[in-house]
Amino acid sequence: MPGEPLGGPGHSLPPRSAVPPPAPPRRVGAPPAPVEPARSASPPRRRPNRWVAVAGLGLLAATAGGLGGYVAGSATGDDTAAPVEALPTSLTATPAAIDVKAVVAAAGPSVVAISSHIVEQRGPFQVQGEGAGTGVIIDDQGHILTNAHVVEGAEEVTVTVNGEERSAAVLGTATSSDIAVLALDDPSGITPATLATSTPVAVGDPVVAIGNALALEGSPTVTQGIISALDRSIETQSGTLSGLLQTDAAISSGNSGGPLVNAAGEVIGINTAVAASGNGVSAANIGFVIPIDQALQLAQELL
Repeated sequence: MPGEPLGGPGHSLPPRSAVPPPAPPRRVGAPPAPVEPARSASPPRRRPNRWVAVAGLGLLAATAGGLGGYVAGSATGDDTAAPVEALPTSLTATPAAIDVKAVVAAAGPSVVAISSHIVEQRGPFQVQGEGAGTGVIIDDQGHILTNAHVVEGAEEVTVTVNGEERSAAVLGTATSSDIAVLALDDPSGITPATLATSTPVAVGDPVVAIGNALALEGSPTVTQGIISALDRSIETQSGTLSGLLQTDAAISSGNSGGPLVNAAGEVIGINTAVAASGNGVSAANIGFVIPIDQALQLAQELL
């Protein structure tokens, strides 16, 4: 099961009876605990939290479990190693080329840190807490694209733009698609991102993830990777997210809603979920990203 929601410690409201209120939600801390996947073929649901959602490992368990069975079955046969074909001599193993500094210089000014004041009802009591995530400015009017789970239950939202805190309003959320649109109260001096709406994405493309990882003080966290797969689907409590990009760029708590950027400094998607290990299944560097075309279409519907 996912770890408890993360973020800053909240303060519960005074109870109206002598019954002590439940503990307030906590939003700051270590990344989510590993998901404990079921061994059934159907994937368990992903529990979104205020940071980066942890993808249900049923998706991983189903495929990795099948792969593990295949490997084990092969190992119980003869012990003769299968021949390994050499790569053609014309291929050269070189890392994908990307100038991370240039990418960050181009896309960084459009990335914002999001802090939300959250109120939740727990029985007869209301408890308060803080959430943290990331967003990307998509136009000069101050509209910000992020994940719905970043601002779920938020009564107040503060956005940090280039080190300056500004208030923002939640214009709309699409919970089933995990997309939300915010609007800055003061859009002056902002830098909209360049969106890769017509740029094809292929497996092996180098990418950079930028975000408010763990809500650490100072500049955003930057990680590098590649596109690992296309057209992935994961199950969530609100439905199925499909057509996702998969990346091995490190995505941590707080990266939710932040951009995945290509080598040209263009935003190709919105980071939304990660897979975690559990129940004997190992997962590493498996992140899921909503393609920018899909995210923008949902944003336009919300607006």
